[in-house]
Amino acid sequence: MARTFYRIVQSDPPTRRDFESHEALGRVLIDPDQEQRRMWQGISVFTTEAQARNKAHDYPGLGGFIAAMRVRDEEAIRFARTGRNRGHHTLWGEPEALLGCVVAVVPV
Repeated sequence: MARTFYRIVQSDPPTRRDFESHEALGRVLIDPDQEQRRMWQGISVFTTEAQARNKAHDYPGLGGFIAAMRVRDEEAIRFARTGRNRGHHTLWGEPEALLGCVVAVVPV
């Protein structure tokens, strides 16, 4: 079985960097409680394109494209419902594996 998630990315086609965690990018973790640390170690995605689009409109610096990702159960990628935003999930996996799940890219 496969699940589809939507990731805001900087370019079309997306690059490995679009799938690196805040931790891998060296971004500072503010208020490091357990939940924030988990999310900082993964990447943010949404369950619908509309949710990703709304977030991208609210925060244009996140990127101008939305990548649809098809994550199969057999992939070495974990996911969990996280955060307070409706439909927000965090994915954990190697950037190359995450990039390999991209099946389509559309402009915001």
